[in-house]
Amino acid sequence: MPALTSQQRAHVAATGAVLLFDRLYEEGQKAGVFLSRCALWPIFLLFLPKINLVSVGGETAGVRLDDIVLFLVLLILFCSWMTELHFKVDWLPGIAFGVIGVFCLSNLIHWEHSNVLYSLRLVEYLVFFWTGKALYESRHHLRPLLHYLIGINCAVILLQYAGVVGGFSAEGYTLSLDRPFGLSANHPAEMGALLNLSFAALVFDNETESSRSFWLWDLLVGVCIFLTQSRSALFVHCLLTFVYAFQHARNRTAFALKSAFISGGLIAAFIFVPNPLKERSADLFSTQNVEAARQLYDTMPAEKEFTGFAEGSEAEDAPEDVDISLYMRGFKWTYVTKIMFTAPWTVWILGLGPGSLGPALDGGWLRLLAETGVVGTFAFLILLWKISSLSRACAMAVLALAVNMVMVDSQNAYKVMAILFLIAGVQAQRKLRESPVATVSSA
Repeated sequence: MPALTSQQRAHVAATGAVLLFDRLYEEGQKAGVFLSRCALWPIFLLFLPKINLVSVGGETAGVRLDDIVLFLVLLILFCSWMTELHFKVDWLPGIAFGVIGVFCLSNLIHWEHSNVLYSLRLVEYLVFFWTGKALYESRHHLRPLLHYLIGINCAVILLQYAGVVGGFSAEGYTLSLDRPFGLSANHPAEMGALLNLSFAALVFDNETESSRSFWLWDLLVGVCIFLTQSRSALFVHCLLTFVYAFQHARNRTAFALKSAFISGGLIAAFIFVPNPLKERSADLFSTQNVEAARQLYDTMPAEKEFTGFAEGSEAEDAPEDVDISLYMRGFKWTYVTKIMFTAPWTVWILGLGPGSLGPALDGGWLRLLAETGVVGTFAFLILLWKISSLSRACAMAVLALAVNMVMVDSQNAYKVMAILFLIAGVQAQRKLRESPVATVSSA
């Protein structure tokens, strides 16, 4: 091949520079349009670590950059809503505000030992619903966002497991980690639930992934959840994988046989191959767990109100041959259950007040019932049911949240609820635009 002359090289260089400038200009325009809509700003928060700018005594969550940004976005959206005289509230935010009202009423009744900030968290989550609607209206797709969110967090989890990088806790960066938890969260259980909901929205969306693409994402997410050692999230991931494979199976009988074979192989590998999750779960099925639970219930004092968990609820207080995680949960659950059965009957209606049980109970459904009562729990269930009715992706995301809430306070996990409302916002706006009424109106 003959060498290029200096004139030809200059022409190639100029053409390359023009193409590069044109590409950068196009991407800059897209970024400018994206940044010009304040409703889209919260998307960047999904990729930021949770670090307290100002700590709040007795709470793991303090004042963060996220709170400032979300407050500004909410203020701008409210001012726009007022100036445009568009006094209409979507049905989902309307239900959410009803849930907030019930929670705040419970706070008002138990103002001495509850925390209204726990009720107002739902307002922050709602901002992501309007962000999801704005994302769809701006013709940006949810799928690439989920790809980036899952990919970046999985990459960080792998690096954390390899000991290359540390992680961000509420207090700041730390190099020493017991378990990987990615970038967007600061606890393995929250990271696991976040990956669950993101994966559900990705693979159960109307624009389905190809079979090859699905299994690649499934393997990546499954491995990373396994590395976080979040057992609830790993169970949910297996459940989502099973549902997806079952829905796309051509022969259900053959699928059942293959599933049984693969499940048996995975269980055997988990039992016989050394791994960190196996070490953590060594005493999960020990009969001593049942005996420890019985002793806890018999010896636990019955209090009429919650003043803090008594001594004995820490990991170092667990007896031998019991699962430490189950013991700590059993201690808290027994204590709260006895409070509920000795408290006045009115507590069963509106609960003890959101935030009254401290930062973590490690049982979302029990916490919801104890803090907000039957009324608050029923209102929250209506909200989840309405979200699940938007699409199959929303239904599977709600399922992932509900299962995680058995063992984790996932309804109070900021990033988990943020991605749920973001998905709901996208699906609600898509459903609105694809409805026959909207089609006739646009015509």
